[in-house]
Amino acid sequence: MGMPKIWTDFVGLPLLRHKYTNLKLTKVPVVKDIISWVLSDRDQYFYEVPIYEDIETPDNVPLPPAVVERLIDEASYQATLNFCFCRYALGCKDYPIEFGCTFLGEGARQISRKMATPVTKEEAKEHYRQSRELGLITMVGKFKGDAIGLGVRNHRQLMTVCHCCPCCCIRDAVPNGSQYYQDLFLRLDGLTVEVDPEKCIGCGTCVEVCTFKQRSMVDGIAVVADTCKGCGLCAMRCKGGATRMRIDDPDYIDQAIRRLDTHVDVR
Repeated sequence: MGMPKIWTDFVGLPLLRHKYTNLKLTKVPVVKDIISWVLSDRDQYFYEVPIYEDIETPDNVPLPPAVVERLIDEASYQATLNFCFCRYALGCKDYPIEFGCTFLGEGARQISRKMATPVTKEEAKEHYRQSRELGLITMVGKFKGDAIGLGVRNHRQLMTVCHCCPCCCIRDAVPNGSQYYQDLFLRLDGLTVEVDPEKCIGCGTCVEVCTFKQRSMVDGIAVVADTCKGCGLCAMRCKGGATRMRIDDPDYIDQAIRRLDTHVDVR
């Protein structure tokens, strides 16, 4: 059942160790077409789930981690990878290599037990909580490449919950890719990220930490691009408390779940 680690190494190590170059290749028409055919990339995307917790929401509306927790509750099966392949591939020194992604749905049942450990719903939620404590940024969605690397036959039954570090995971190479691939990473519906110019001290920290290059400085004040993914790392690192995140739509969780349901079935 599933693929052995030697296969995952064969498929994944070249991709991750040369991720910046590989993402640049998505701008080359012929290469882009091949990648699109292999990965069925029109049927995949990720939501960024903010790591920042001081988010304004309507009364009695849960914070974004509830999106992941609800998916875990609805999933027929849960498993956590025994290591993070990105951190393993690049020899991460700052975050634990043995802290792996979470996979949901019947597809996760097909992953080799040598690669992943079955967990209960409560254990999966605790794993997610620990990821936030470690400072890892969560992405949730569907990526056919995970199914190929892990030997899952039906990629539509495998949901990936990535727990990404800002240094090794493939998300930091995404700005090198074509605009189409950048647009596969989405901000949660109804989430607004903005800067209070009165509080901004112009230090530029948010520009430095933004993985997706969605921050800039204009006349000494931080500016958020319209295509910001909403991961919340900038708000966590903001020295002046100038970055504000808020959710105005009380149905944002249902919207996210419905959109994910159109691409992958975890039940």
